[in-house]
Amino acid sequence: MRQFILTTCLLGSLAVASSHIIPVSNAALYPYGPRTADILDARADDGTSGEQSLRTPFPFFGNTYNSLWVNTNGDISFGGAVTGYTPVAFPVTNNKVIAAFFTDIKTNNHGRSGYIYRRETTDAAILARATTDIQTAFPADHGSFVATWVYVATWHEVGLYGASGDGQNLRNTFQLVLITNGCKSFTLFNYHQIQFLQGESNGGSGATGTGPNPAQVGINGGNGIHFTLHPYSKSTDLRHLPAWTDPAVPGPPGRWYRRTDLATIGDRPAVLVCPRSYIKRRSDTCIKLHKKTLSYPDARASCVRDGAELFNIHSRADNEWLTRVLRQWQRRTGKRRDVWLGLTDEDTEGTFAWEDGTAFDATGYTNWDEGAPAANTGLRDCVFMSKRHGWRWYIQKCTGKWERDAGPNAYICAKNAVPKEPDC
Repeated sequence: MRQFILTTCLLGSLAVASSHIIPVSNAALYPYGPRTADILDARADDGTSGEQSLRTPFPFFGNTYNSLWVNTNGDISFGGAVTGYTPVAFPVTNNKVIAAFFTDIKTNNHGRSGYIYRRETTDAAILARATTDIQTAFPADHGSFVATWVYVATWHEVGLYGASGDGQNLRNTFQLVLITNGCKSFTLFNYHQIQFLQGESNGGSGATGTGPNPAQVGINGGNGIHFTLHPYSKSTDLRHLPAWTDPAVPGPPGRWYRRTDLATIGDRPAVLVCPRSYIKRRSDTCIKLHKKTLSYPDARASCVRDGAELFNIHSRADNEWLTRVLRQWQRRTGKRRDVWLGLTDEDTEGTFAWEDGTAFDATGYTNWDEGAPAANTGLRDCVFMSKRHGWRWYIQKCTGKWERDAGPNAYICAKNAVPKEPDC
């Protein structure tokens, strides 16, 4: 019978058996096991820890939760236990979960097949480690983050449901570390050993731990919209999780970092806003209009100092949007201004390139004014647009002694929109 059974006698036997386990030594995993303050969950099939009240509320995908559940099948959930065992692809409209390795796990195969440990902690050493991990991983955005609370859940050498033959020896060890300062939150997905990809259910093999429906690794917001997935989720690459390194975040092998207080849609934050002083937005790009006129090199340097770049145009829609913005700007200010674009051939004469590093496609969208290509001499290398040229592109000298009807121009800095930070 697939159910969770807990008795006083069983708890006593678990305590004795647990005292003999040897926690793995792994740079990614936080301390766990009998020598910590961990609580050991009972042997189970599709079981759960039951609701665990938290001393510090945990921010998760735009909401805050005062309790959580640690579930046998490789996940932590909010709002209720998750005892299902089929890894339906995220996003789904239920199950608010952080899934370290969601598949059909069983810790009571033939007596004991693995241990699930959990603890809530404010231990100074653990908080210091969590603080360092987040500051090191995100120095630019969260370099001042200080952890005030940590929750560690570890699945130690757990087995698969329906194990048979050699499958009875297959074991996975992985861990979730939830971290918060009461406002922002992060989760570390830590992996030491992955020997099976799924249980016997859903078409899997109990002898090999493989099949057509491998485990899911990711986060589901429970509304059918917000989610994120590890690149290896539901693939045979799951075996390589212990050696995987996050290409975007420095850290030990076998660790995936995710910020969890802000909802995401895939890898994109669900709510984006423009950085301070950047007021207009096209898609994920925000702009800042500078009325002060500068040479092209000085305008470019001004944007770079602000973590931005001169605006780049890659489509007719980009050009039409910018034209509308400039018309409104000039009507409001009552001045006619030429404006630099982030396009130049100053490095190689005749070979234009955008400031974002994108190659200029002369056969794609362009908006040259009549005579502009012919004006591209060795002295004229930088592109601008203005009302007097019908909001089309023209070319002039980048700096130095200005020609008639040409000179230093206004400019537009562009940078990516950023996640909307919590108000706390």
